[in-house]
Amino acid sequence: MGFFSFIIKSYILVLILRNVMTRQELYLNPLGKIVASLTEPIFGTVLKSIPHEKSKKYTVFLIAILTVMLGLIYWTFSGQTFLGSIVGAVDDVLRFLMVFYVVSIILGSLLNTVYQTSIYTTFFYRIGLFWVKLARSIINIPGNGITVVAVILVFIVYVIVDSVFQVIFSISFYGNLNLIGAILFSVKYGLFALIDLLGTLTWLIIIRALISWVSPDPYNPLVQLIVALTEPVMGPFRRLIPTIGIIDISPIIAIFIIEFLRVFLKRFIGLLF
Repeated sequence: MGFFSFIIKSYILVLILRNVMTRQELYLNPLGKIVASLTEPIFGTVLKSIPHEKSKKYTVFLIAILTVMLGLIYWTFSGQTFLGSIVGAVDDVLRFLMVFYVVSIILGSLLNTVYQTSIYTTFFYRIGLFWVKLARSIINIPGNGITVVAVILVFIVYVIVDSVFQVIFSISFYGNLNLIGAILFSVKYGLFALIDLLGTLTWLIIIRALISWVSPDPYNPLVQLIVALTEPVMGPFRRLIPTIGIIDISPIIAIFIIEFLRVFLKRFIGLLF
């Protein structure tokens, strides 16, 4: 079941990436070529007659279909009721989207204004741009401070939407309106999902440290993606921590601090909720 969940969520990510790419990028950019090859079975057949820009409007519809498919998989393998499985799938997808947009906002802002490390900078920036604009329409903070507002806004929207589905689940199964419980559930597991990002970041730093020993091709799309994802963290650590001879110990220090922070936050939030 976890494998199918991973595949469906990965394809949702691919659909979002396609949504922010131009037609030229889909066929000329290395990442765009991968996205195009994965989405052509749908956009090249079912939606073939629709212009590229207009076809982007169908992304939400396709994500909804994939979410229902995930719910059917949960229903088949978990033994839950149909409605419970659908609500569980919606909860998983919403949490995944929340995390993805948070990552995109942070990386898009930092990479675009500070590091400008790779071809992926533009994609992260475009994905998070809607939320940054929305945040700026609420409160106009100069510089990268608006990034924090945008992240908080994404989390609030996630909690609201997810709570609605949790309330539907509560009414359907228990016949009562447990709004507070639904909100606390969404907040708790939303925060846990964000904290789990730190674990993913740890593995990315480890991978980057390992491949640095073999002098990887800096123009390799995968290498560029790993660098783009880790540079906002690794950059400051590298500047603060001197090397020992030819050995860069900043990844070790970064991993230690990240893991300590992750464990501390999980326990702290567990106590709060």
